[in-house]
Amino acid sequence: MNELHDTDGGNGDQKNAGQKTAGQGNVAVEKMHQDSTARFLHSLSDSLDQSVDALDVSTQARLRAARREALATGETQHRPAWLMPVASLAAAATVAVLTVSVWLVPADMAEDSELTPLEDIALLSDSEALEFYENLDFYLWLDEENKAG
Repeated sequence: MNELHDTDGGNGDQKNAGQKTAGQGNVAVEKMHQDSTARFLHSLSDSLDQSVDALDVSTQARLRAARREALATGETQHRPAWLMPVASLAAAATVAVLTVSVWLVPADMAEDSELTPLEDIALLSDSEALEFYENLDFYLWLDEENKAG
């Protein structure tokens, strides 16, 4: 039965062993990378601690005062927890109202205009369309001449 499933001529065990070794090699490389990173961070921390210890007393006092001031300022500028959801809801409601007002055109306004408000916006934002409408009389005259001739 093993003969039917073993189509690589017995090399499957060697391939699996090679894959296990490669996997173990990746783990070893990753561990070495983590160790070197940890050593670097430790030496960096020591270096920074030494540089702080080398500061004079007045500089250390000013830094402590600035830190206390920054922490005190941060504590007093907290916004109420309800402000963000209420502001989001207000913005969503504003967008919804504007969207509905654009789509629902009053009946008396629809009789006077052939264009919907969205088409008006599209026309006003397109500079080529504005040039077309500036020369509309010419295009109408040209169309009449083509029909007559």
